[in-house]
Amino acid sequence: MRTLYLMLLSIALAGCAGGIAGGAAPSVKWVANSKTDSFTDVSSCAVTVGSLYTSSGVFTMTNKYYPYLEIVNGDLRVGVKSGGRFLIPVGDVQLRVDQNKAWTISTSETPLDYVPEGQLKAMQAYAPKDPQQQQIVENAYKTAMEATARSMSPFTASTGEKAQSILKEMRSGKTLIYRTVGLNQAASTTGEYVLDQSLEVALRQCGIQ
Repeated sequence: MRTLYLMLLSIALAGCAGGIAGGAAPSVKWVANSKTDSFTDVSSCAVTVGSLYTSSGVFTMTNKYYPYLEIVNGDLRVGVKSGGRFLIPVGDVQLRVDQNKAWTISTSETPLDYVPEGQLKAMQAYAPKDPQQQQIVENAYKTAMEATARSMSPFTASTGEKAQSILKEMRSGKTLIYRTVGLNQAASTTGEYVLDQSLEVALRQCGIQ
């Protein structure tokens, strides 16, 4: 009886191992993700990658960065964003497709979706009464707030002709490498993804031409 039990147990364990080994894990690929902001009603569609692929979705991880392309109100963005539930600032980044020249994208060119007013209203009460001087103070304050917002942004992206040029290289390329750039040095955060057919499929799903 004991021998029969051990034989059945061995068969059961072998079946489990075979199921795990035989189950094909989802491959890394580019995916499209569309959304609409609940407060501004602004629609966007992003093409990106992830760290964990399952049958129900693609997941990213905190403290990791991911390349992405996005359409926001008809405008193309190409860059790098942070992942996970708790987003962190990205800073300046570099992208390179195959042996083409590397692209550097700085926080200063990153589009701003929202800039808080901060203490602007309270500061206006103490600003010079002269309208011209008051405007100078307000402009300086807004510039400082925008610079802070860009430096703390969870994504760094280019737009316009530069974004279109990067997209063109990605469509005809085979491999994309990227990294974040620290102060006067290249940071250790680097990554690499294959530019396969899944990229083109995801781009079409987002309507990116």
